This record gives sequence, C-alpha cells and structure tokens, in this order.
Amino acid sequence: MNQRRRRTHREAVNFQGSLFWQDASAQVRSAASHIVDLSPAGVQLECRERIEIGQVVYLETSYFGAPAELTVRYCLAGKSAFRIGAEFSQGARQSISAPKPEVDYYEILQLSPNADMETIHRVYRIMATRFHPDNPDSGDAEKFLRLSEAYKVLSDPEKRAQYDGMRGAERPRPLPLFQAKAFVDEKEGEANRRLGVLTLLYAQRRRRPDRPGISLLELEELMSFPREYLEFTLWYLKEKGYLQCDQSSDFFLTASGVDFVEQHTPAHAVLHKLLQSGKAGGA
Repeated sequence: MNQRRRRTHREAVNFQGSLFWQDASAQVRSAASHIVDLSPAGVQLECRERIEIGQVVYLETSYFGAPAELTVRYCLAGKSAFRIGAEFSQGARQSISAPKPEVDYYEILQLSPNADMETIHRVYRIMATRFHPDNPDSGDAEKFLRLSEAYKVLSDPEKRAQYDGMRGAERPRPLPLFQAKAFVDEKEGEANRRLGVLTLLYAQRRRRPDRPGISLLELEELMSFPREYLEFTLWYLKEKGYLQCDQSSDFFLTASGVDFVEQHTPAHAVLHKLLQSGKAGGA
C-alpha cells in the first residue's frame, strides 16, 4: 500500500469512526478510531488497538454513510496510539465513489423526511447556534459544517427534491457485522440475531418515528440472512411481545422491546455502536 499511497492524492481529514472486525478466535471486536487522511485507495487512522496486518476490518463513520470494508496494510506503534494504514476493498471503493448521498441530511438535522420548510429553518437555527465554532461551550466546527451542508440542500426545494429522489432510490445495504461467526452459529447465532433485529428496529423507531417499521425484505438485506433464518427469530420475538407486525407487514418495536434492547445491548459492544449510531434500514 505504501507505493499506492505515494501515487494517489491524499487528503488530510479529521473525523472519528468505529472499527469492528472478527479476530482469530471468531470474536467480534470493536475500537474507536481517528481518521487522519483519506485517498481513493484507503485511509490512515489512529487506534488504541493493535490490529494484525492483513486483517479485514469495517470502518463505520458518517463521512461514508455506510460501513466500508478495508484490509490493514501496516500497523505502527506510536506514543499513545497505533497508526494504521488500511486499503479499501474493491466493493467499498466503488460504493464510496458511487453517485449517491454520502450522508443522511435528515439524520444530521435530526428531522423527519416529511418535515416542512418552517421546521427545517427552525431546527437549523437552533443547532447552528449550538455548534457554531464561536460558541465557547458547545462549538464544534466539523458538526457546524455538516449542518450547513445539510441545510443548504434541504432548504432549497429543487435541491431537496433531487436529493430525496437519490435517497429514495437506494436499497438497504448489508451491514457487515452480521456476517461474523457470532451471528451464524446455531445456538449463539440465534440469540445474537434476535438482539440484532431488535437493535435495528430500535434505531429505526428513534430515527424515523413517522415510519418505525422495517419490512422482512429489508431485514434480509441488512442482515444478509435469508428469511428462512429469520422466521424463527421473528416468531419468537413476536411471541415474547418485543415486536409486532402492522397491516403493511412491517415489523416494529414495542415498549417491551425497547426495554429489552436498552437492558441487553450495552453488553454487546458492536451492537451498542449500531444502536448509538441510529443506523437502520428505512429511507
């Protein structure tokens, strides 16, 4: 990767992300990371965890909009963290460069896609004041720039319509963490799949209160499992009262399901990060 990095333009960046991977013992591990530069070939980041060269990892950050698959090419020890160079997989490189919304502007402004223009203006004013770099208590230059970018699009009816068209055309992308052995094993995998379904529905309900449900097809695509793997899982969760199915056959979380997720997810590091990110299936 060193030669490739010298041949490609590298952009200095400064944003946070979460790494997750499956180690040699088939355990899913995760770690916070700080991305310091970016190129078409890969990224350079800082992480407190040492990761083996050749290890496949997944980087989750709002900068990309979806987890990106990378292969670690070097890992150098520093004073307080390891400096890691990782190369995008071919699929991740194509996905990141594809002409689609890189981030969810509605999520950045914490708005429903059905929000009217008055609400967009009001929410932006409140959040821009909070995160403006001149605010000594809560200023955040990176968040302020992302807010401004989102507002520039959503406050313009023509740009918003174009963005909504691109956003609505996207199909749910599989979340790589569900491909780990912990979700496939017969007994342990079933328990983890139950928590995975509930976590996705929890994130969907918080992110889209106007459309809290996820269809079986979307669950199949997000979790990369055929419905035959999910039928028993969904039956069990319905019998326990953790989820229900509406008239359109979408599954949505009940209050009991919310309590279960909040009680059990913090003990599962990777799903806890999914929960915090608020990422789910519905557009």
